[in-house]
Amino acid sequence: MSDYLPPEVLKEIITRLPVKSLLRCTSVCKSWYSLITSPKFITTHVNHRNNIRNNHILIRNFVDSFEYSVHRDNETFDKLSTLEFPLPGFFRIIGSSNGLICLSNDEVVAVDHMRTTILWNPSIRKYATLPRPSVTFDSHGHYQHTLGFGFHSATNDYKVVRVVHLMTRIETLPGPKVELYELSTGCWRRINVGDFKYIVNEGDPQAFLNGVIHWTGYERDGIRNLIVSFNMENEVLGAMMVPHSLQQGFPLRVAVYGDSLSLMEHKLSSNDCHCCVWVMQEYGIAKSWRKQFTIDLNRRFLRGPFSFGERGDALLAKPHENGLGGDMVSYDPKSKQMKNLGISGRMHAFDKDTYVESLVLLRGLSDVLGRRKGSCDAVALEGVSFLRKEDDEGQGNKRIEI
Repeated sequence: MSDYLPPEVLKEIITRLPVKSLLRCTSVCKSWYSLITSPKFITTHVNHRNNIRNNHILIRNFVDSFEYSVHRDNETFDKLSTLEFPLPGFFRIIGSSNGLICLSNDEVVAVDHMRTTILWNPSIRKYATLPRPSVTFDSHGHYQHTLGFGFHSATNDYKVVRVVHLMTRIETLPGPKVELYELSTGCWRRINVGDFKYIVNEGDPQAFLNGVIHWTGYERDGIRNLIVSFNMENEVLGAMMVPHSLQQGFPLRVAVYGDSLSLMEHKLSSNDCHCCVWVMQEYGIAKSWRKQFTIDLNRRFLRGPFSFGERGDALLAKPHENGLGGDMVSYDPKSKQMKNLGISGRMHAFDKDTYVESLVLLRGLSDVLGRRKGSCDAVALEGVSFLRKEDDEGQGNKRIEI
């Protein structure tokens, strides 16, 4: 068919195909393989997928083992597929962008050399394992750290940022150590942030919005809560003020609410348990914070919210009456009603992020972003090996080192 169609028409047609069909098309002929696996086409394809209405989300839960599944972000959360996660154990979701998901087991693994952070594209069943960072217990002693992940559109690159606060037995030392991993190079590099006077909460969930990663944090003296940010463009740490009433007291959590930055304020006491959701109506303007709604958590033993749906509903975990596990439920702030979404598991295992099919990582790190070979990363690919050194331990997902 390609002999009878102009190249630009053929490209326009196959750009609209889903990933599964495109993977089959790579076997048609060499020219199709070269086209589909080219960095330019991969970018064009993911841009097209992002431009069409995509209401798919990634859900993680735990029953007998951790499960990652794709659902529609609708009233019933229809399940579309179950994904085969390539590694055992607990991995928290750091973030997701253009079908590439960053996960780490740093929350449950205390030993540096056993900690693993990966970039995973479940659409093509492939993942990249990040190299060991330079700031570790062996090199710097005790520390606490936080990870963030996002896409930098200006350079078409994916970045993982690591903010490390060194510690003694009695205090956190001034000036964090910041490291940045770029998919285009496959390596970590250090960023000088000077004597930054704020501290990011350890392992805090991120909110990625407007090319900026956000976490909750506090001043060194521990008195005032705030939001710590990392800008992907200029690679600078910054701080944003929270509403005055939230600057002290109960723990906070950042999230994306629609197209806005939001804060969840949990008030937990013996006689009052509720969560207030605040939204920054004008990004970067501290005076624009407004309380959006409040969820009554009394007598329900609810956990969350841990995320928000496309229609502005909050996602929470509600325990079973027998105390064994719980269900994911949605809360409609307009009707103040909760709805069981039919997803069961352990209360603290539920998590949610965006999901889109893409071809990112299709030809390995050295090809996807035009990177020079020989960088310090590892790539794993299910069933196929095309790089230079293969780890033949085990079956299924194979780790391949460049």
